[in-house]
Amino acid sequence: MKTDKSSTRFSIVTHGFWKYPIVGLIVILFVVIVGFSVGSPFYPTDTIKSTAVKQPGGTIWAVAQELDGTSASQVNKHEYGMKDPAKTLVLKPIQSASWFLSSQQKQALKTYGAASPAQQKTWAANYDTAIQKTIASKGNSGDGGPTPVPTLSKISSLKGNFGPVPILANAVLKLAQKGYLQTYFQGTSPNHVYQYTNIWLYDEPMMLNTAMKKGLTDDQWGMVKERGFFVGPWYLIVPAIAHVKLPQGSTALGFILWNGVIALFFVVIFPLVPGLRSIPKYLGLYKLIYAVDPNEKKESQGAHGTEVH
Repeated sequence: MKTDKSSTRFSIVTHGFWKYPIVGLIVILFVVIVGFSVGSPFYPTDTIKSTAVKQPGGTIWAVAQELDGTSASQVNKHEYGMKDPAKTLVLKPIQSASWFLSSQQKQALKTYGAASPAQQKTWAANYDTAIQKTIASKGNSGDGGPTPVPTLSKISSLKGNFGPVPILANAVLKLAQKGYLQTYFQGTSPNHVYQYTNIWLYDEPMMLNTAMKKGLTDDQWGMVKERGFFVGPWYLIVPAIAHVKLPQGSTALGFILWNGVIALFFVVIFPLVPGLRSIPKYLGLYKLIYAVDPNEKKESQGAHGTEVH
């Protein structure tokens, strides 16, 4: 005699709930011990002062690019109240520190302000080009290696039609090394006390080199890694895919739209579409919730072994 499969009885999987607090305490104790022995994945925060002290040549170069309109901060000119990076990151900080400036620096600021926008950009572009020539022999940033950083000694020996740009760049360098520049940005950045600081640091080659070394750039899946530690937030893998691999995912609107589509798929489409919603069943995930009654299994096995005449 065969049993009817449709009459199979199921029972809820029994759990030893009393074990859970004990297991939880063991896990907490384990995490605490590992935390004290391994340490926290903490990496010292870069500051404008430390960056300018370590790589003064990189700061001078960044100022030249901010003035000629080729810096990375150009992409932020319509965000965070940024507007023109040349004014926000270079000219306004210098003007605010008039008490600190030498007579030569004050005159350079007046000369630059009196020049036409075209002349200002020409001076800065000439300076930028000259600086890049000093590092041309050090490496090529296009081959995936670290971005070469100009040395201050070579920059100081440059000659050309730079106008007052070198003097202004040195004024920014001194303000940065004194710690004034970061304090100024924190006081003027609207509703984002660290935003101008971060944008300034992004213009520096030191920040890019650190990101590349730590595997934190977009093409290195930096969104799912922690600086100074190899483990990162795994749950950011999905938005990282949208940001790096999908068309226009690196733009603000594209990133939002793609993540919305992915969320729509998992929250609405996946649970409702026949076939897709049956995947957990095919994977046997239901066994984590209920199982066939053991007594039913015994009866079924006995019935299979019995034949009725």
